[in-house]
Parts: sequence; C-alpha cells; structure tokens
Amino acid sequence: MFSKLNKRMRGEGGFTLIELLVVIIIIAILAAIAIPTFLGQRQKAQDAAAKSLVRNAMTAVESAYVDTRDFGEVDADILLAIEPSIVFSMVPDAATKPGVSAQDNAVAVDDSIGKDAYGVGTTSESGKTFGVIVNKTASAIDGHAPGNTFYIGNDPASW
Repeated sequence: MFSKLNKRMRGEGGFTLIELLVVIIIIAILAAIAIPTFLGQRQKAQDAAAKSLVRNAMTAVESAYVDTRDFGEVDADILLAIEPSIVFSMVPDAATKPGVSAQDNAVAVDDSIGKDAYGVGTTSESGKTFGVIVNKTASAIDGHAPGNTFYIGNDPASW
C-alpha cells in the first residue's frame, strides 16, 4: 500500500517552468490593464469631492440669501453659522481663482458681483479648479449671463 503511495508522490513533480511563466504573464497583463484604470478613478473621486463641496457651499449661500435678500451682505461668519463643516473665504473671482483647496474642506465665495449674483469655487486635490457663478436676474451682471455658469479652471464648462 505504501509503495503505491510513494510511486504516486514521486510522479507529482509540480508545475513546469513553462506553466509558471504563462501564469506570471497572465497576471502581468491583468495588472497592466487594471492599474491605469484605478489611477484614473482616484482623480475622478477627488474632482467629485470638490464639486460636491461647491454644491454644498452654494446651498449655504442660497440659505443666507433667503434671510438677507442681498448676496453682497452674505459674509463668511453667516455662512459658517449655516454650514460649520466648510471653511469659507471671501475672495473676488472665486469661481475661477479660488485660492483654496477642497482637501482642506475650503471654498471661496465672491459676493462682490452684485446684489443678485455670487460666485463659489474650490480646487480639487487633483489640481483642477471648479466654480460656479450664479446670476439670479434675467439680464447680464458684470458680464455674467443669467442663470448658473459652471467653470473648470478659467473656462466655462459643464460638470
């Protein structure tokens, strides 16, 4: 009985070198496909977090506007009382040059555009700047069209 078992064990030599190389090549191909995909997802997640932060800041500004009826009267203290989780900075050209980072949970707000308009922006961890200029009137204010104008960097773009 033991002799049959010993013969069987001696016949099992393991994997050949060719079989091991084929497995290693398959793993390398899968890694070459998967790694760039995962790297792109990280940047997309950072950009999505920055956009979400801008939208949350817009909600805070809109809430303050309900009380003041004038975006020019909205300041960082009022916004902080409404949304304490965001660091607000009052900056001109906030939608295109915020100077703050979403990584720090910070948003720049421009209340100098007019009584019925404002800008909000932040820079994502990936380095892209996201901003919005909101114009509540039916006509252009300071060159800003009515409605919401979204920006990526200095260029109007949808996001």
